[in-house]
Amino acid sequence: MFYKLSNTSDVLKIEDAFDAKFKYPLLYKTAPIINGLSEQSLPVITMNNPKQIDYAIWGILPQDYKEDWDSFQNLTNTLNISLNKINALDWAYPLLNEQRCIVVVSGFFTSFLYDGEVYPFYVYEENHKPFALAGIYSTLADGFLSVSLITSALKNNFKNIHNIGHEFPIAMDDAHCKNWLSKDLELSNFGIENIDRLELKAHTISREFYKNDIIYDNVLEPANYIGLPKLSLK
Repeated sequence: MFYKLSNTSDVLKIEDAFDAKFKYPLLYKTAPIINGLSEQSLPVITMNNPKQIDYAIWGILPQDYKEDWDSFQNLTNTLNISLNKINALDWAYPLLNEQRCIVVVSGFFTSFLYDGEVYPFYVYEENHKPFALAGIYSTLADGFLSVSLITSALKNNFKNIHNIGHEFPIAMDDAHCKNWLSKDLELSNFGIENIDRLELKAHTISREFYKNDIIYDNVLEPANYIGLPKLSLK
């Protein structure tokens, strides 16, 4: 499960990167670590409004859901939904065709198990530019949005830095973003297996990352570990 993201890009960089404007720019706050296990909102662009950056609660809820976020998350964690398993969720599968979105991030995190210990990796685009992860969203009874990342087990280089799971977020370049948000998209022709085109980089960070209540200024800076082989996305 991927339950932490990073967003260190400012409003202008995000708007420029996606040729879209924030609906409520004053609400946006940068955060080196966003912990989805507590109720958090993420910047999203939906297929119904590709020129607007909105906010959605991370952890998708059923369409028109009326109860509290945590009451549903206690039943099933929906921070991520597997592309290979979503068709078994009759409440979520229609959203894949009708309510796709992209989630704007500046990074996400993976974990590598080596010699009995787990090491965190920070994954980001070259020059730390904001980029997009594939998602689906729902509209709640009060009008707010909720979102889930779509993950996939398709072949990619993330396995070099993440060996405690086989599902990964789908990071998309500009062309795939436009296609993902298109109402005319035929998913069978989308070519998800060819998406890995971003110049993503990764480095190990401090294992304090695994402590949910510890966030400090240089938490995303590289950390070196004696005995850990040099690992990368290449």
